[in-house]
Amino acid sequence: MTSKKKPTANILTALFLLFSVFTFAQKHAISLEMHLKKIETFFKVSFNYESSLLKDEICADCFYNEKATLKAHLEYLERDFMISFTVVTQNKIIIKPFKKEALYFYDHEDGTPLENLLITDVNSSKIWATNKEGKVFFEDVIPKEVLISHLIYGKQHINVSKLKTNKIYIAKRIQGLETLFIYPFFSTGTYKHTDGTFFIKTKEVGNLAGLTSHDVIKNLENLPQVSSNSESISDLIVKGSTQDQNLFVWNDIKIYQNSHFFGMISAFNENLLSTITLYDNATPAEYGNSTSSVISLEHDNAFSKKITGGIGVNFLSADGYVKIPINKKSELLLSTRKSLTDIWGSPTYLNYAKKAFQTSHIYIDGASNTTNSNIVDTKNTVDFYDSQLQYKLAINDFNTIGFNVLSFANNLSYEETSVLNNTRKESTLRQENMALGFNWQYVFANKSQIETIINYSNYKLSGGNFLLSRDISSFQSNKVRNYGTVLKYSSKAKVSGVTYEVGISQEHLTVTNRINNFNQFFKSYKKQQSNIYGVFGTLNYYKNKVKGGLNLRHVYYKFLESYQFEPRFHLTYNPIPEIDIQIRGERKTQNISQVINLENNFLGIEKRRWFLANDSIAPLQKSKQLELSFGFKKRKHMFHASIYAKIVEGTTTNNQGFQNLNQFDNLFGSYDIKGYTCHYNYKNHYLNAWVSYNYSTNKYEFKDLDPSRFYNNNDIRHSLISGVNIKHKSLNFSLGMEYNSGKPYTSINENTPIIIDAFNRINYNEPNTERLTDYLRFDASVSYSFNISKKIDYELTLGLINIGNKKNILNRYYTLTEDKKDIEILDRYGLEFTPNVSLNIDF
Repeated sequence: MTSKKKPTANILTALFLLFSVFTFAQKHAISLEMHLKKIETFFKVSFNYESSLLKDEICADCFYNEKATLKAHLEYLERDFMISFTVVTQNKIIIKPFKKEALYFYDHEDGTPLENLLITDVNSSKIWATNKEGKVFFEDVIPKEVLISHLIYGKQHINVSKLKTNKIYIAKRIQGLETLFIYPFFSTGTYKHTDGTFFIKTKEVGNLAGLTSHDVIKNLENLPQVSSNSESISDLIVKGSTQDQNLFVWNDIKIYQNSHFFGMISAFNENLLSTITLYDNATPAEYGNSTSSVISLEHDNAFSKKITGGIGVNFLSADGYVKIPINKKSELLLSTRKSLTDIWGSPTYLNYAKKAFQTSHIYIDGASNTTNSNIVDTKNTVDFYDSQLQYKLAINDFNTIGFNVLSFANNLSYEETSVLNNTRKESTLRQENMALGFNWQYVFANKSQIETIINYSNYKLSGGNFLLSRDISSFQSNKVRNYGTVLKYSSKAKVSGVTYEVGISQEHLTVTNRINNFNQFFKSYKKQQSNIYGVFGTLNYYKNKVKGGLNLRHVYYKFLESYQFEPRFHLTYNPIPEIDIQIRGERKTQNISQVINLENNFLGIEKRRWFLANDSIAPLQKSKQLELSFGFKKRKHMFHASIYAKIVEGTTTNNQGFQNLNQFDNLFGSYDIKGYTCHYNYKNHYLNAWVSYNYSTNKYEFKDLDPSRFYNNNDIRHSLISGVNIKHKSLNFSLGMEYNSGKPYTSINENTPIIIDAFNRINYNEPNTERLTDYLRFDASVSYSFNISKKIDYELTLGLINIGNKKNILNRYYTLTEDKKDIEILDRYGLEFTPNVSLNIDF
């Protein structure tokens, strides 16, 4: 039995270690006059100024570096204290109030200097651009009014004649989301809307600890409501729900596979992706057939003006992408990634494989897990690839069309050779997803638009299980085909702060499952089909301090002959600009889920199969959710907290991953989650620090079990994630910490561990009454950006996962030995200390 530990000490210790970096990064506050005396003493100069000019000025974050020049110190003070310096002699400097011939532009949220802002004089049309320090200098005449232009910050007018400071803070204006934008969340490039939606701008994302790339799904795990209890993207848990209840949508196409290497890395290459959006409540009405979150991944709609691209390589894979503007109104985008694992067993690959295949029949590096002396040699190969293609064409000012193609696959090959007769048998596992999509958009003169979406998604999992060591011969496959059509009209012309959207959708699903067990002469083939019809509408209101939305969806599942009404809503109140109070809720349904079949798995690897809801395998799933949240933002500080409650009905013991007395049952039930989250973020132009915490209780209810109510397999009571990013010129350093309290598991009866009968069975205690030890992991990464030529950018990154090499237990279960006389304890462990190095080149 595992000893229980209180989480408090671990949390406090981890926070102390992590935020010591943050603490030492802060400077002591002193008066500006004292700071000037330090400069006078070291550089042997004297400052002359009126005493009233600097009276009561405090320098809370003063730049002082004896290796820097006097000019660097003066430029810092000029832009931070609205003063100007005039060098009269070599040792004498006069300080005066600032003049408007120099302006400094910064990001409104984190104070980062804004480079390459275009500044246009409204009267003379003369144009300037800001430098790396965000500075623009007007040499001749100071303009009275300027227009700033930038892709992210949009176009904004500034009346220079009325400025009282030369420091100007500019807020981002994301295209089409100006009224929805609230504030950034933890990492650079992650934001939250007033409707509660989270989205990530991939090109703005900074380094995350342990990663050598901007893994699009791993980014989401830093949000307090998102976690994984197995260090796997294929086990993404959003507010306690299971992975199959999350809907992944790539350019409006549903995707049924989201990871490579058995969940270790994301299957979506970030090179062409522009935005990743997480809808964890109040989901837009156009999205259906999901009882948990919707994760939407989209390419950029804007056209490139020149050819851009890049290549990259790391210890796992190589990738490349290119954006080719054919002309001003059409563009072709291509990206691809291919693993190196089939040709090079890097240290990163070996550690990933060790984690993925532990407790399986596969052994890494040329040996076998089996004790069968007749097997002399084994060989395994793991590889993956993914490719994306998009073509977009603006036919005219009103019509735009786009074509999207996505393809990715995972392949595993395992070969055994017999010493008796040199017989060889090869087992294979292949997982792939192909997606095709077409969309047409017509924009009216008043900016309202109508959009038609037609798409197709084909998922396939197939495995041939042929083991000499265990005399196993079987073949299994699972296929999902999805045909979808959506037609929707969106109002963009706001009348009294009101916008609306209406649409219809049709979806055809075909799911097939095949099993051929040649040892037992058993065959099984099951084909399911379902048509899903939906109508939906959205009404949004944005005015003054109140913003709200009502999303209504009515759906008909033809296979089940079931009509379902799915309302979703959000309401936000801003008593002052820095504070928002929000309530969100939704009801959703889902008729497709994954069944975890441990009895007919592949090489000891857990395998999941998609099934449609019916009266025997799984019922229609229904979820209800309610959430109240509070947010505060002010320049460098951001705090967000929420409480939530969620109920999911129609779950089964077959899709929850039980590895105890219930693992072969197929009973219907439900689970409910109650919890709260909080998140704090501090950010300036060189430092970004955050901490996210989630507390929740998650319980099952299966009326046919005794006891009927017990803790969920995903009941992670305490979850804490924090990180620090420090930028200095071309260097970027990240340190991250992740802590989880131990997940529940079912122990065995120590007095009578085995029930002796015709088959012998393990004698379990009540389900999920024990907990594993707490999970704690530290990661780090450092990157260096450099240029060999003006047109090519290089970035070298070192990522370190689990730098403390802590042995974290992710799961525990029991099995009988082959003679069924003893019990074997099987613990699955997290990733060991794992380094990775990447080089990315962009042009």
